[in-house]
Amino acid sequence: MLKVLRVELMKLQWWLVGLLIVAGPGVSVLLDARPDQETGVDAWQIAWGQVTVQYAWLFYPLLAGVLAALLCRPEHMGGGWKQLLALPVSRSNVYLAKYVVLAGVLAATNLAFGGIFVLTGLATGLGEGIPFSTIGLSLLAGLVAVLPLAAVQLWVSSRWKSFGASLALNVCFTLPAIFAAQSSEYGPWYPWAQPVLAMSPFAGGLGGDSVLNVSPMTLWVVIVGGFVVAMIGGLVTFVRADFAG
Repeated sequence: MLKVLRVELMKLQWWLVGLLIVAGPGVSVLLDARPDQETGVDAWQIAWGQVTVQYAWLFYPLLAGVLAALLCRPEHMGGGWKQLLALPVSRSNVYLAKYVVLAGVLAATNLAFGGIFVLTGLATGLGEGIPFSTIGLSLLAGLVAVLPLAAVQLWVSSRWKSFGASLALNVCFTLPAIFAAQSSEYGPWYPWAQPVLAMSPFAGGLGGDSVLNVSPMTLWVVIVGGFVVAMIGGLVTFVRADFAG
């Protein structure tokens, strides 16, 4: 497994991945960055709530799809799957290694987002009182919420050769998330709305029983349940697939 993981890390286009890790969160933060006359914890909380909306609604879920497609693209070109799977490696290890790399890059992106936000807040005069606990919980919750989406995208990308087709599917599910997130009826059940709900310091749980900023029902049924279904479905499909070219 570790050897397969190292190979996946070596194949990844790190210059492009690094650009996405920095540029995406940077743009999300800078679009909402503005000098603020208020300072302190409340100002930081408000600013964090503003910058997380478009990041967690649009960029973060889309990034999961782009990265999944990038991870599978080398094997889709020139019969790469047949060459890779002809080696003495387990198909399940190959699939799991790709997912571990995908999850790791998504975690690094969240850390970059948090770091850029703090630096920008200091530069624009938000002052002292950085709510590190709120930011840390939000980043962790956002990562957990995006993992099922990453599993779905890896499942799709491992089967579809077209980079554009898998990305288009992700866009179709991501765009309605902003509307679903505003609905107390549909928001808790729509998987693509979970990152923005989980990362918002004002939306989590809709009550005092929230876990990782979402309700226990949403966490276990939609996020954990969705992750298990997507991972098992993708893994079983990959193991049984006939890669003709």
